[in-house]
Amino acid sequence: MKFKYVAVAALAAVGAVQIVQRERHQRQRNEVTVAHIQLNRLTHLTAHPDLAALWAPPGVGTEEYVKLLDANHQICALSLRHKLGITRGKQLRFVAEKVMEREIGRRYWKRFGSFRAEEAAGDKPSEEFTEAMHDAYLAHPEIQPAGV
Repeated sequence: MKFKYVAVAALAAVGAVQIVQRERHQRQRNEVTVAHIQLNRLTHLTAHPDLAALWAPPGVGTEEYVKLLDANHQICALSLRHKLGITRGKQLRFVAEKVMEREIGRRYWKRFGSFRAEEAAGDKPSEEFTEAMHDAYLAHPEIQPAGV
């Protein structure tokens, strides 16, 4: 009889682990799907500046906004890699540094970094990603063009 209870408990544990795994995989599939939609939209807007102009924040010209959308596209792709566990720790910090080495990456973060931080609030992986990006941004002070 005792063996029967142990076997039932083991089966229940295995079943619980499978349920947790399925839920995790479903969340990952949802993340990928949402990211795919967002990345497609960013691609569409960068390819159609007339449509991008409709979404540009006040004071940002269409050409600049398209460049910022392109930087956002890169950052969104990196964020997905982080959420899926592909880019973590030192590797995350490395890619964040590479993005912020580029002037467009710094311009994007200067303009939209606070929005990304608000958006990430309460979501631990998003907060970690945003912190890495912000730290990399702070490590690369803005370089003024000659004559400014």
